[in-house]
Parts: sequence; C-alpha cells; structure tokens
Amino acid sequence: MNRRNVFQGCALAVVSLVLGINGCGLVRKVTYPVDFVYLDAAQIRSSMADFSVDVWRIDDILAHAETVMPYQREEIIELLKHMESTADGLGAGIRETNHLLIDTNIDQFRSDVIAARIAVESEPPNYYRAGRLSGGCLACHVLR
Repeated sequence: MNRRNVFQGCALAVVSLVLGINGCGLVRKVTYPVDFVYLDAAQIRSSMADFSVDVWRIDDILAHAETVMPYQREEIIELLKHMESTADGLGAGIRETNHLLIDTNIDQFRSDVIAARIAVESEPPNYYRAGRLSGGCLACHVLR
C-alpha cells in the first residue's frame, strides 16, 4: 500500500467515527419526544456528585453547630436551591428520561428538598427536614 491509500483510509475512519458519534445525537432527536430528557452517564454522575456535596455540607453545618448562625442558614438555603435546580436538570416534573430509577424517585426527592427549604426559610427556621435529606439519598442508593 502506498502512503496515499493509507492516508485516505485513516481519513475515512476518522470521518466515519465523527459522523457515528454525532449521529447518535441526531438519532435521539428523531426517536424521542420533544419533552423527553436524555441523561447521559456523565450528567448523572455529575448531578449525583453535586447532591452528595450539598447534602454533606448541610449535614456538616447541622452536626457541628449548637445554634445555626444566620450566615449558615443562608448557606443551607442556597444549597437547597442548588439541589432543586439539579433535580430539575434530571427531569423532575412531567418530563420523562431514559433513566427509570431517576424517573421513579426524582419528584419525591425534589419535593423533600423544597419542603426542607421552606422549613428553613420559615420563622423560626426548622432544620429537621434538611437534616433528613441524606435519608432520601439512601432510599435510592441502598441497592448500589
């Protein structure tokens, strides 16, 4: 084989690979309904890591503070808002995703997060629901 044939073969392989990768996204756009949320593995890992960090920080504040200071209360509220946003990105609400376990549990988890945020924002603040959120994580991840 001469160098030109080898180059053409490599170029064809690269073009085929690129088209194949991009083609998957195009196939999803055609085969799934418009309101369908496709979750790839990286997005799920990233979102679950965000939940983990947020829940860990809330638990850490509540475990190490005899009295939650106003700045800590604000931090907890911001963490809960971030968790709501993350849950929305995972298809919370009426949207379906390609991940049955998330579809089954994300709405309840989001409701728990909203209830925790409302309780923390109330006067006087109540941190009980915020402290229970890690249990909501365990409900889904007990089998993992």
